[in-house]
Amino acid sequence: MPVITETKLNSDIKSGKFSGVYFFYGEEAFLTRTYVQRIKTVALGEDPSDINLLEMNGNPDLNILSDHVEALPFFSDYKVILINDFNPEKLTEEEADAFKELIKNVPDTTIVVFYLTDCSFSLRSEKMKNLFEYIKKYAAVCEFKPLNKMKIGELISKKVARKKRLISRTNAEYLAEITACDLTLASVETEKLCCYIAEGEEITRETIDIMVAKKLETKVFTLSDAIIAGNKNRTLKILNELLEQKAEPIVVLSTLASTFADYYYAKAANEHDIFPQQVASDFGYTGAKATFAARRYSESTKMNLQDLRDSIQIIFNADIKCKSTSIDKRFLLEKTILELIDKR
Repeated sequence: MPVITETKLNSDIKSGKFSGVYFFYGEEAFLTRTYVQRIKTVALGEDPSDINLLEMNGNPDLNILSDHVEALPFFSDYKVILINDFNPEKLTEEEADAFKELIKNVPDTTIVVFYLTDCSFSLRSEKMKNLFEYIKKYAAVCEFKPLNKMKIGELISKKVARKKRLISRTNAEYLAEITACDLTLASVETEKLCCYIAEGEEITRETIDIMVAKKLETKVFTLSDAIIAGNKNRTLKILNELLEQKAEPIVVLSTLASTFADYYYAKAANEHDIFPQQVASDFGYTGAKATFAARRYSESTKMNLQDLRDSIQIIFNADIKCKSTSIDKRFLLEKTILELIDKR
């Protein structure tokens, strides 16, 4: 089976054309879980029987798993087996052979979904490359990459429409932006806004600002996006908003340093075929931080490692001056950000 897109996956699930084996991975864990839930619901109904549904975590005993795979469904067309964070890198040679045999011989009445949300794998070794090629041969493989604010804004608009409320495309994208393009957070905040606004009414910018808390870290991450894009006007507008909110220049510099360090780690990982989930695990990223780190991973492909080193040095020098001299800290912050834009 070939690697499939989200569009193709969505179409197949809608029409009930299931693959025997699925393998889902990628930075966008919310989408991963969403499609796993959809497969379960469409195949087994809203209230599936425990007899026909098995949910597991980690790497199970493959002999026991094989028994479950071969078992027939009970008063249902399908038996569904969901395995979260099955890590193919941890398989021994013997286990890898058993795994290959298992996914090759899944009966038509069974759907097995391997999905990764909190672990990753690397294709650096020849062994893993070969195993992943085998997985792609017998499983429908789909990678869920981070979504930009336009796509998340579109999903927010659809959710609001289903709730019989209104929201402009601009405000939907604004909501996506201030929730750090984190689908889980965006979904929760959209739900909250729909509960606050009566049916038929519009979710306005003012309502969003009242109801959705904008964290300093999120605002600085948005600032870094504008810097990386080389958009001087937008950068200075966001910086002015931060300073109006009484953000301390030292705190802004510290968060910028963390952000550019994320870019540096991501670029280095990219160059060595290390997956973003592994980067998140190694550096202890969680929540919104993990979401931003995943986005940095994708964006870093277009960056130069030396430019990132230079940018980190610029921030470091500014931080030293900010803490050890009587220089106007606002002026220093503005000067530093203009230097960072010039590096783009």
